[in-house]
Amino acid sequence: MPEDEGYVEKLWPDGYRAVLQNALRPVIASALQSEDTLRHAHAAHYGDQFQSLEPFVDRIIDMLVIGAEKGADEALDDIVNVFLYEEPLPEPRAYKRYLLLTALPGEVKRPLVQRVVEEYSEDEVFAHAFKVGYWDLYEDFDTFLAESAKLVAVGALNGMDDMLSAIYRAFAVGGPLPPSRRNAKRVKNWFVPKGSKRRDVPLSRRARQKRQMENSGAEDSGLR
Repeated sequence: MPEDEGYVEKLWPDGYRAVLQNALRPVIASALQSEDTLRHAHAAHYGDQFQSLEPFVDRIIDMLVIGAEKGADEALDDIVNVFLYEEPLPEPRAYKRYLLLTALPGEVKRPLVQRVVEEYSEDEVFAHAFKVGYWDLYEDFDTFLAESAKLVAVGALNGMDDMLSAIYRAFAVGGPLPPSRRNAKRVKNWFVPKGSKRRDVPLSRRARQKRQMENSGAEDSGLR
């Protein structure tokens, strides 16, 4: 990563969130029009909280967009984490089956990928990472950025699906809707002090969750 004379908090570009808010919302709304599950769930469990079906559906749409934003955030965090050690870009983690959309439609994916490419083409971290670790793996910087942006698109789809899974679990027991707050601005925390080791590097949210699951499984099996 580039040399850092002293830590100054910087923020990553995140215009891709606005693309998801503007382009994905109508797609989700259209896909949910024939979703009887929402009507049944509202009538059975959420009528007191939402006086009619319309605000209930609006809330579900908001939650799914937020899930997509968080999934895109985590995909970018995963990409930056591999930069620290000049490892290959993460493998796309497309799910075997999706609950609502089988893929991001072109009217969402194209502007999302374009925005990520535009924003991160001006970022010194991505430029430096390509020069020192990826120039021989990709035809040029634009190709490298395009592959990174495709990972963000997959992350957005996965994040939306994860949120919908949590919503359906709440429906099944009539419990409260899952929390769905937007992430704060992403801070550039990629600087690794000299002499630090991999275990000292801040993990992305997804990586932290994975490690917690692994630790929990080890404890349950008596390995820890």
